[in-house]
Amino acid sequence: MESKFKDRQHFNDTLVFAFIGLALLATLGALIKTVWIGEITLLNSLIYLGVMLLLGGWFWWLRRLELKVSINHKRIKYKMAPYHMKSKRIAWKEVTSCQVVKTPLASQWHGSNIRFCKENWFSLSGRNGLSVLTRDGESYFIGCRDVDGLAQFLGKLRQ
Repeated sequence: MESKFKDRQHFNDTLVFAFIGLALLATLGALIKTVWIGEITLLNSLIYLGVMLLLGGWFWWLRRLELKVSINHKRIKYKMAPYHMKSKRIAWKEVTSCQVVKTPLASQWHGSNIRFCKENWFSLSGRNGLSVLTRDGESYFIGCRDVDGLAQFLGKLRQ
């Protein structure tokens, strides 16, 4: 039986969802206040409804974000939905170097996860995961929540 490493992550930043929820409530409250006072116009109602649709769409889109990672002895496979319709693959024979990266949880708030290089970056867990450089010079960062499990699996693959 073939051994595999699998990881699945969703966007789940509570602070972002709280911000969107509060903005939705504030917009709804402003719409209700405007209707209650009787100063509603077609333009005002369209603006309020448009803002609510944008915020609701943003919330829905963030809830759909999902990254699936699967690694075995032949390849690295990942899919960032809704960006990718099909899974992307990187064969191990194309990899010149790979490194497991683990950063503290607080690093997402102090800028250490900022990237300046031309890197194909797919992560919903900050700067935690696998950094890969391929033979053709492409650089990838594929996020992973279980960084310790990833490091352990890659250690077994190298044996």
